Amino acid sequence: MKRYINPAQLIQGLLETLTGLSFLWLSITRNYQYYVTPRTLPYLYFAAILFLLMGIYSFTKVLKPTHTRRYMHLTVLIIPFLLLAASTYDQGLWQAPESQGSYGSEFNDLAYFEETYTMTTPVYFGRVIHGYNKADQTITIMEAETYFWMAEIYNDPTPFLGYTIRTMGQVVINTPYLASDCFSPTRDLLTCCVADMYSIGFPCQYDQIDTLTEGDWVSVTGTLAMVDMEEYQELRIIVDTVEDSPPPEVPYVYAY
Repeated sequence: MKRYINPAQLIQGLLETLTGLSFLWLSITRNYQYYVTPRTLPYLYFAAILFLLMGIYSFTKVLKPTHTRRYMHLTVLIIPFLLLAASTYDQGLWQAPESQGSYGSEFNDLAYFEETYTMTTPVYFGRVIHGYNKADQTITIMEAETYFWMAEIYNDPTPFLGYTIRTMGQVVINTPYLASDCFSPTRDLLTCCVADMYSIGFPCQYDQIDTLTEGDWVSVTGTLAMVDMEEYQELRIIVDTVEDSPPPEVPYVYAY
């Protein structure tokens, strides 16, 4: 009996295998961090293995005779796969790592791990963060700790007023939440995935706003202060210097 290849099963097997390999590639290269938090990594590996097994199973049925060939169910695989492929291409994740930018940021300097601070914010009470120098009254906010330092400082800014703050982020100017003489070096915070992402950053008072470009990565040094507004006081960094900065090694910050 002559056997014929079942195109639907062949396409299904290819899509399942490609999807599994895509999840595996995202996991191994750490590019998954552009979509979900590190806590989801075990689930990505599980999904990759599951899709690869499904692909193998579909290939075993390629030569199985069938009188009805269904294709509509393949859209469930095709559409997400094409969206993922387009997204990774748009973000340049297919490029070689060396062509994606330089990640030798000073805000990853291991020396700052020697300068520790224990958080008092109720949710994170007892957590150790870094870059705190009480003697010099300086705080260097390491790349991964933007959210934690903001949580600690906003919980009770009084102990830190007058400190020199050094931080980095992506310039945001055009927002109604900032005064005309302010910008913010922001980082994108993920609690689960990119669907719940939002930007965080200190308001920075700067007398040369017109020299900044929206979206540029910069490092900021300035003094933490409470500024009198018409009806309230606002916590700001009074900027001393703004310098170009390489993008962060990890694209987002996390709340854990």
